[in-house]
Amino acid sequence: MKKQLLFIWICLLVIGNVRAQVIVTPLESDIQLRAGELSFGYCGETVEIGIGGSSTASFGSAIRIPAAITGLYAGKKITKIRIGLRDDVTNVSVWIRNSLAGSNLVSQTVGSVSAGWKEVTLSSPFTLTASDIYVGYTATGKYFSGFSGTTNYDACWLSDDNSDTKWYNYANQDWGSLCIQALIDPQGATVFGAEVESINRPPVIAPNTNFTLQCNIKNYSTVAATSVKISCQLNSQLPVEQTFSTNIASMNVATIDIPMTAIAETGLYQATLKVLEVNGQANSLANKSLSTEVKVISQTFPRKVVMEEGTGTWCGWCPRGTVGMAMMKNKYPDTYIGIAVHNGDQMTITAYDNYMGRFFDGYPSAVVNRVAGLKVDPYYGAEEAYLSEMAQQPIAGIKLTAAFTDASRTGIALKTVTTFGFSTNSTNYRLAYVLLENGVTGYTQENYYAGSSNAMGGYESRPASITNMVFDDVARGIYSDPTGISGSIPAAVTEMKPNEHNYTITLPASIKDKNKLEAVVLLINATTEEIENADKIVVSGIVDNIPIPEADAVAVTIHDGQLLIRTDSPVQRVDIYNITGQLMISQKTGDKVISVAQLNDGVYLVKVATSQGVQTFKVVK
Repeated sequence: MKKQLLFIWICLLVIGNVRAQVIVTPLESDIQLRAGELSFGYCGETVEIGIGGSSTASFGSAIRIPAAITGLYAGKKITKIRIGLRDDVTNVSVWIRNSLAGSNLVSQTVGSVSAGWKEVTLSSPFTLTASDIYVGYTATGKYFSGFSGTTNYDACWLSDDNSDTKWYNYANQDWGSLCIQALIDPQGATVFGAEVESINRPPVIAPNTNFTLQCNIKNYSTVAATSVKISCQLNSQLPVEQTFSTNIASMNVATIDIPMTAIAETGLYQATLKVLEVNGQANSLANKSLSTEVKVISQTFPRKVVMEEGTGTWCGWCPRGTVGMAMMKNKYPDTYIGIAVHNGDQMTITAYDNYMGRFFDGYPSAVVNRVAGLKVDPYYGAEEAYLSEMAQQPIAGIKLTAAFTDASRTGIALKTVTTFGFSTNSTNYRLAYVLLENGVTGYTQENYYAGSSNAMGGYESRPASITNMVFDDVARGIYSDPTGISGSIPAAVTEMKPNEHNYTITLPASIKDKNKLEAVVLLINATTEEIENADKIVVSGIVDNIPIPEADAVAVTIHDGQLLIRTDSPVQRVDIYNITGQLMISQKTGDKVISVAQLNDGVYLVKVATSQGVQTFKVVK
């Protein structure tokens, strides 16, 4: 079970609503910085949410300033510490340490502090050296540790006991960054330093297509960055340098779009970005770089999007997730895959639950394709996140087949065929299999919607404890690991050449009805741990009597006003929809070349029916 630290979103289980409604009214900053002071931190200027324990206790909060940054200001002094609190607290002290559990290098007792921003002037300013330091505070209260802005790994350290010795990093919860700032007096010196803080996920592109990399630059200089020179290197090619006009205030972040020249050959390309100059001056952080993967593929493949939902019978708000999952399955039956990952009840798969805990801030919660930025409420946010992933081009087609291993149905033989749209000798992808059971009964579901005046899929008319609850999409096992099976995808793949993987699972004893099983395969990027594509199939038949059919590698492209379908199977039907779901073209045909000249330029969803089933593609005209 997930560690019950209870550093949770304030009122999460009380409000039981979407993330945006969990964030309460921001507490604005009323602190005016002295001219020339630099405010180092990772948060925004409002205190958006409060994290803490459910009862009054002493907790610690801290951010780390890495040596690369302190080295820029070696010899300068931290004169003040600002902390942003979500609630009134007592016994407040601020401090600076070399390690979280170490002794204080500098500390200041503050006493009681009201919610909002508090600026503390250090009676003994701290002189910076080129070494890691932690800046934080300890206080007594409940949900008082303020978070805001975007999440940074160095800005989410929390302690969970009165001894102040046990610390954990909660960056994977995506709460934002702790509202802690160190105020540095630069003493009249001019420092030039900036780095690529993050790179937004690049699109999957076709060969010979211009594209853009979008990155976020943080300015650590003592002055505003009016220009930055950025180097971009693809694999081992010569770096390309570009200078951009900017206006990034000191200690602030700005987004820059970097135009990229089209890449002719398909494949995976590592794009490495670094800032070389700030305002025409050498960047003191020029040795820091960040990389992302650019995927160039030649074909369009069917796409299915996975939503893994955190739920539990003990969770009275979780019927909302049940309604959301059913709604998505009904609306997008061919392209949506829902998986219910149970927590704290008799349907829990411990390894799966523990792994998914990093994505769930409370219950019910969900994550789409394990993308950190797509952690959503399974009812309110599912469709928007699903559509954003459907708009992404998959790098490979994937087809799963399944059958029972014997007449007693004690096991399931699984076979997956993946077909990549590029050739490379260095893939880093894995397959993971999930066994689902539908129609599960015998467990009581708590229901906080009972008697509510707000409609929630009929649960407002059901009792507070539902004894005849039916659970669908229940994860009964994940094989062999939530992050995938090592070696299940070869390092070397050839464009449009199928790769076969076979796997056998033994049915777990928890299965109630072998007639209601489905198997799911996840194609996982082992570097990012995101799900690139997936497939799902009903488990039926016996492998000895019903041979598992070969998967059909289907690809769809648009060229010169024609839709081209590549498949070894006869085409039975083709339906083309616009991005809003309006049917534009529909025809029963064996023809694999269809005129689409009458369609306007834009994004379309193409459903191709063959003897192997219906597959959905996203294409751009």
